[in-house]
Amino acid sequence: MTFEQMKIFVAAAQYGSFTIAAEKLGLTQSAVSVSIKKLEEKYGVTLFDRSGRRLRVTEAGQVLLTEAERILRDVDLTILRLESHRSLDDRYSIVACTPNAYDFWMPKVLSRISEASELPRIELVRGRDEEIKAWVMRGTAEVGITEIEPSHPQFHHFRVFSDRFVLAGTPSIAAAVKSPSWETLTGLGPILWEESDLTPILMQAFEDNQIDARRIAHKRLHLASTAAIVSALEDGRCAGFVAEHVACHALASGTLVRIGRIEIPIHYWMFSLKEREIEAFVSSVAGTPDVAPAA
Repeated sequence: MTFEQMKIFVAAAQYGSFTIAAEKLGLTQSAVSVSIKKLEEKYGVTLFDRSGRRLRVTEAGQVLLTEAERILRDVDLTILRLESHRSLDDRYSIVACTPNAYDFWMPKVLSRISEASELPRIELVRGRDEEIKAWVMRGTAEVGITEIEPSHPQFHHFRVFSDRFVLAGTPSIAAAVKSPSWETLTGLGPILWEESDLTPILMQAFEDNQIDARRIAHKRLHLASTAAIVSALEDGRCAGFVAEHVACHALASGTLVRIGRIEIPIHYWMFSLKEREIEAFVSSVAGTPDVAPAA
């Protein structure tokens, strides 16, 4: 399988159309179709269900899509890392962030510290927790930021931001459910929460408080970000757990209100390989004069 075949397959899967994939890649529709056909013939699998108006990835296709997207992201990040060494005057450091850190924390931080001459130029990249830890381990990214505390002995890590999950809903939902506690939460369902790198934090809190997540989870809606959860909650049909900092605008405007006093801490950890000295950068990001490594 060539790199070009992988790019063509991923584009076809993302757009659900050979024609649109061809337009995006600057190829002919027949070139895309032939490339996919060669992959299917070589490996003896069907990658797309072509029976409907839109291409659908098969089970075998999903296996390839997951791995191909990861490989292409790794290649793009490697190119970015390579380009960061073009010249001493144009060096920059790559900081890999989980989605909430990338969207809601680091842009403001970098705006605040951008004038500090002793700090290198920063290039932010976005990824999942496991990807970020792999990139930092390989040296593809110098620094990672994630909500799941790193445990590998080759990393040193520092807590830089704190947030919390709170239960929220529209004012009408809040009035209907009054002030739930952990003891009464099971009777409140269905409840929404994001299915992302933050999910283990919620699941641990549920386990600690003897809550069966399957009993309260929404059976139909499965959303992958706090922004998506906020949008669904604004419809006023159920309550949900949201990261307070991420949902601050909806909470400040009164579109959503906090329900009860249940809260679950979320901490963001900055980490790198131990041989890298990142304490000065950590202090700048955290906004504190001294930052000690996590125990």
